[in-house]
Amino acid sequence: METKIARFFSVLLLACFLSRMAAFNPASFERKLIALDKVLTYINDRPHQMNVDTTYSITLSEVNLLAALLHENVQYLESRFFVALKEMVALSDLTRKNLMNNVVPASEIELSLQSTLNNITLWTKPIWWTRLFPKSRPVPSQGLNYSKVVKSIQHGWPNETESDKCLFKIIHSALNEECHIPQICAEALLRDDDVAGYPLTHRLLIIQIAKKFGCRETVSLPFSYLVPAFCARIFQDLVNLEAWNFPNIGRDLMIEQILLCGMEGYYEFLDKHYEDLILSWPHQSGCFNLEGFPELKRIRRSSSSTDFGCHNHITGLAAATLSLYIRENIENELG
Repeated sequence: METKIARFFSVLLLACFLSRMAAFNPASFERKLIALDKVLTYINDRPHQMNVDTTYSITLSEVNLLAALLHENVQYLESRFFVALKEMVALSDLTRKNLMNNVVPASEIELSLQSTLNNITLWTKPIWWTRLFPKSRPVPSQGLNYSKVVKSIQHGWPNETESDKCLFKIIHSALNEECHIPQICAEALLRDDDVAGYPLTHRLLIIQIAKKFGCRETVSLPFSYLVPAFCARIFQDLVNLEAWNFPNIGRDLMIEQILLCGMEGYYEFLDKHYEDLILSWPHQSGCFNLEGFPELKRIRRSSSSTDFGCHNHITGLAAATLSLYIRENIENELG
């Protein structure tokens, strides 16, 4: 006969289970899985239209999906979602290998990045979820106008070439002796040049990759301080971009911001509001494009056109970011 205590604990366990499930939205989760399937299929079917950055994004996609699949909370997923998640892991792996075999790097530096950054185990790590702003979130900066917001997208050090050179030197040092950040790069990371946009996300990326290859923080270059400091500024950038409806190439930048700081575990970047925005943008084929940007004057060097007027850089970023949203759902909304 079941005792009162046993019945009490049974009810308590059921309440805990229902509490976990209450935060999980099956329709929203399914929508992300469908969008991810379409974008991965699009990329996998067109490897020769993709580039080195796309390959790296698909690597992060596979990393996040694997982490989700191996997390203890998958036991709470409906069987159809569990099967779909396994299929997405397999498709990410297939796509990554397809890109590795078919994407032709444009330079020696790109070749080095392609051959070293796409190791799944390099990026496998738990995410410690937290908040940058426990109380109030930033509001759009005062005094900004459209032209200032557009200018901020490419403001400060490094540009794409400078970023690639720093990454190349960091990786080369790690492979040959001991990882270190070249002095010129280390000094520039701390440069007070009102950095914003892509230069700011690339400063974060340089630190993320340096950490992965074994570079250690120093008193003069404290990673543990710089990462949250950069992401706080990046979030302010994101708020400013949205206030002007993501002008120029703002959608691409927005998704890059969400991916890089989301991988650091900051909830603000994985807000449902941003998720819904991203899910409203893809072409019916699954790819992402740069339509809707008034006065589009330049596209990133690392981005080029693909079928249906899409672009490979934002399409790859979208795949990785959708995977991160899926991972966050499983690790937090089911746990």
